Amino acid sequence: MEKNIQLFVTLLEKKYGDWNKNKALFGSTQYGKIASDLSISSSLFSKLLYGSATSGMYERTLNNINRLIQRESIEKAFNDTQIILRNNKKRTKIKLLIASTLFLTLGIVITLIFGKDNASKINFEYNSHPLEEYFYPNDKQSFDSPFLSNSDVLNNCPCIGFEGRWVLSKPFKLPLPGSKKPGLYYQAKSADLILRCTNLFDDYINKGKAIIGYEHLKSELWIDSKQQQIVPKFFILESKTFTMEFDKLEFENNKRFIKIADLSAFNVNMFEINGDSISRKAELSGRLSINVNEKLAEKYQIDVNYIVKNILGDLTKANCETIFNPYCNPNDLSIGSILSFNCMYNINEENLGLQGGYPYTKTFSFSNQEFSDYVACDCEDSN
Repeated sequence: MEKNIQLFVTLLEKKYGDWNKNKALFGSTQYGKIASDLSISSSLFSKLLYGSATSGMYERTLNNINRLIQRESIEKAFNDTQIILRNNKKRTKIKLLIASTLFLTLGIVITLIFGKDNASKINFEYNSHPLEEYFYPNDKQSFDSPFLSNSDVLNNCPCIGFEGRWVLSKPFKLPLPGSKKPGLYYQAKSADLILRCTNLFDDYINKGKAIIGYEHLKSELWIDSKQQQIVPKFFILESKTFTMEFDKLEFENNKRFIKIADLSAFNVNMFEINGDSISRKAELSGRLSINVNEKLAEKYQIDVNYIVKNILGDLTKANCETIFNPYCNPNDLSIGSILSFNCMYNINEENLGLQGGYPYTKTFSFSNQEFSDYVACDCEDSN
């Protein structure tokens, strides 16, 4: 337990600054603000700080702190990249940045892929994952990999069973704020996610339980031409649930809805797989609007650029519940296996009068299993 407390305090000091017990601060940040950043209650924060929390509570919270630290690093790397691009047009200078760590490198590369200079080169329709060569390179001698080797299978339990390609099982849709009138909607259409075991998080996640991947997500922006209020027809405010009419709504087959833009995005995903649970964290690495209907956007006063950069940026901050692991024995995984996460999209910008957020479910389906042979991993080994 003392080790958990020490690691908890160390990571908090790394993120916020030195611990001042007398003033209840880490650096200049109050305990309550830190608890909010970590999406935990103030009482749980106190338990973690003074040793009365469970091992599982420490494990999940330490994961959250590291996620915040990683995000801060990625944002810094992105900002540094933009400065270099503005000051020097020679792309070779970028290599000075991408030599730091492989995990940050890929985030920077994706940012460059989605830069304005490359927008015209991106085809919204694709049949293969744009970064497949990164996950499974042809020339392994010149590849510095953050992934665990398949030759050491038994030490990669249980994550080895989850390696391969996953796709979005079914689309999901959400109302979006960002204008003074209702009627703007986001629809996630498809996702292509390659997962591989990693040792990047060995300091706080046991070997074989961490798996990372990059998700190529295709989505859309739609406008309701009648701009009807979402409450009460589509959303029940008291229960924070969507109505059956909204669930059945198909934008493509309803003439009152018109598509404003296609969107293409990359998300960095990190899954932690335990015997009884699976958690998922995701960070945006870049998003691009494609085929924008400028006349429609002007007519309905929709600032697509603002929506992409600000409103949809909050979507990656959504809180997703840790789920029960139905594949305690990874040999139970097969093509068609699913991982389904219930999430809450909490909106920081204009919320059209809504208090709280919108619920949605993101479900991945296993489409191509990298290691489908029997592996000697069982529930006892993965706990």
